[in-house]
Amino acid sequence: MGFFISEVLSFRFNADWWKLEGSRRNEVLVGLNAIIEKFSARGSIPKAAAYSSLRHDSDLIFWIMSKTPEEALEFKADVERQLSIYANSADGFLSVYESKGKTKNSDDNKYFVAYPMSKDPEWYLLDEGLQKGIIAEHVKIAIGSKTNKGIISYTTSSFGIDDNEFVVIYELPSIPEWVLTTRELRGATARKWIRNEMPILVGIADGLKNFV
Repeated sequence: MGFFISEVLSFRFNADWWKLEGSRRNEVLVGLNAIIEKFSARGSIPKAAAYSSLRHDSDLIFWIMSKTPEEALEFKADVERQLSIYANSADGFLSVYESKGKTKNSDDNKYFVAYPMSKDPEWYLLDEGLQKGIIAEHVKIAIGSKTNKGIISYTTSSFGIDDNEFVVIYELPSIPEWVLTTRELRGATARKWIRNEMPILVGIADGLKNFV
């Protein structure tokens, strides 16, 4: 239990990367995976992962949840140092996650979604009881969805530290089923107060092997 810093980073390879020999590209990717393993071994870090990005404007996605901002910064610096001159920053999100218990096991969920959002200012002027009812309806639809099978979510907050208010991070077993679940949630009353939901990052936990 407690608070964690959550940071999502995405990068796009530049032309110099594609000019490298395959063996050199493999060395860089092996180094990135070694960074993930190093941070994953720390007891203060429940999540450290790398993904191949499915977005058209990025190639790699990294995610860390750490006890301290300093550990998140160390992770960020290690990744950027390893990528060096071969990639440029694309998008990223900084937020805080309040854990209520142990992080769930997501070994079967090979897909990753980072979903930023902000709400209309009018939302925060609603009666607290009304807010709770609207949120309860949203949760009920999500839990009751027939396509919500094994989806794990982490709702993190970015108030005052990033451009969005929330970043909801999902670990998924199926992208098509995720799309159907998300479409079903479009019917929830809470949609009336959503102001921004971009950029959404989507990745695959494949050991970054597609970029050798």
